[in-house]
Amino acid sequence: MPHTPPPYRNDVALPLTEAAQENTFKLPVCAACQTVQYPPREICRRCLSDDLVWQPVSPRGTLLSQVDLHHSLEPYFRDHLPWPTGTVQLENGAVIICHLLNGHMATDSKVDMQAVIDPGGRGVLVAKPRGAKTISWNDVEQGRKS
Repeated sequence: MPHTPPPYRNDVALPLTEAAQENTFKLPVCAACQTVQYPPREICRRCLSDDLVWQPVSPRGTLLSQVDLHHSLEPYFRDHLPWPTGTVQLENGAVIICHLLNGHMATDSKVDMQAVIDPGGRGVLVAKPRGAKTISWNDVEQGRKS
C-alpha cells in the first residue's frame, strides 16, 4: 500500500481544504486591521484581534527562496525525496512556505499560489509560475521530476 502525506493538521487550517475543493485561494484575514494571516491562526499577528475570516485573497507573489527537502520522517515524503519547497511573499505581505510546482524556479520569480488536495485528502499550498493553468496534486508530483 503506497504512503500518503500526513493527514493531521490543526483544526485552524481546515478551511484550506475547503478552499482547495472549491478551487479558490483563501486565507484568514483580520476583520479589524485587514492583515492576511499565514500560517492560519486564531489571533491576528498584527493587532491581536480574534475576528479572523477566511476569504479569497490575491494569489500573486514572489519566490523568496527554495530548497530541496532531502530528509523526512514522513513516509510519503521519504518515498519522494528530494522534494522541492519554497518561501513565497504574497503581494499582500503574507509569507508562505509551500510546495513548488516545477521543482526549481529562479529566486525572485513571479508566482501564483494555489491550494490543492494532496493524496492524504488535505489542502496544501503550491507555488506555480505566474499565469500557469489550474493544477492538481498529480501535476505537483510530475513537476518535481522535471
